[in-house]
Amino acid sequence: MKKWKKIILYLFFTGLIAGGIVFYKITRPPETAADSKPIKAMTAGELLNELNANNKLTDSLYKDKNLAIKGEIVEIKDATVFLEAGQNATINCSFDSATFEVCKSTFIIGADADIKGIYSGCDGFEINADPDDMLADIVGKNIFLKTCALNKQ
Repeated sequence: MKKWKKIILYLFFTGLIAGGIVFYKITRPPETAADSKPIKAMTAGELLNELNANNKLTDSLYKDKNLAIKGEIVEIKDATVFLEAGQNATINCSFDSATFEVCKSTFIIGADADIKGIYSGCDGFEINADPDDMLADIVGKNIFLKTCALNKQ
């Protein structure tokens, strides 16, 4: 009988610990770029080149990872800063409103920016049209970073 009590107590405490871990994972706030160091620093053009070479592999390597990107600001709209990546491609750096308010004075169109953000995907890389195709110019390529922050090394 004592053996059964030990097994039941062991299972109870194991379940309690597992439940605590699950509760923590579910209720913790989402990670932002400001919370961690970037896994890789690169220019906007370097990221574009990696995606052009093999967008599926690059997408899977960086998905939900913090990246530091340097590039020229071409547009600022709401709480999003757009960096020029070349070849009709932009990097969309989305900030939460509080973070954007703090650092918006540092953003000037035409100036270089060093931004870190959580890579959330890309679009426009599946079109395998020839360079003279007008549709490729209209669609463009977009790379998305979310919960961005200034990269203060």
